[in-house]
Amino acid sequence: MSGVVPIALATVWTALVAEVVIESARVFAGSIVLFGRTLVSPGIRPGILILCALAASAALAWSVAVSFARGRRLEQRMAAELDEHYAELAARAAGDLARAGLLAGRVAELRTSLDDLSRRRDEIVAEMELARRRTSELRALSDDYKRSLAELQDRLIVLPEIEDELARRRAMRRSAEKSS
Repeated sequence: MSGVVPIALATVWTALVAEVVIESARVFAGSIVLFGRTLVSPGIRPGILILCALAASAALAWSVAVSFARGRRLEQRMAAELDEHYAELAARAAGDLARAGLLAGRVAELRTSLDDLSRRRDEIVAEMELARRRTSELRALSDDYKRSLAELQDRLIVLPEIEDELARRRAMRRSAEKSS
């Protein structure tokens, strides 16, 4: 609806100017005529100049009306784009605010998780230290056992009669098996 009034006024002015030019050209008397009435009789040359000026004013009226309409459309389009840009910025700001809220919650959750993991790591380190101490105690016990075993083996007395007795029984069994 923007620019309708200036275009309507330019149309009315152009119609009046066209009527003046057409009627003045029919009269051929060097006078300016509108609706059959003579408005001015300046002569041929000034009459032509007046008609040219009226035609130029009609063209100027149209150019002003069209530029006004285009200006109004451009203004409306720019306002719509500006509103769209502000809406986009508002949506982005709302998204950033929501993202910041989510991140704040996530940071708190990660801190809690980090605390739990640190506590669990401390427990595992304590368990590993206990296992290390137990392992070193078991190694020391094993070393003591090996030393005492070596000492006990040095005290072991081998009785030769027992080994001879075992060898004799084996030989008897073999000879009994061969004869049967």
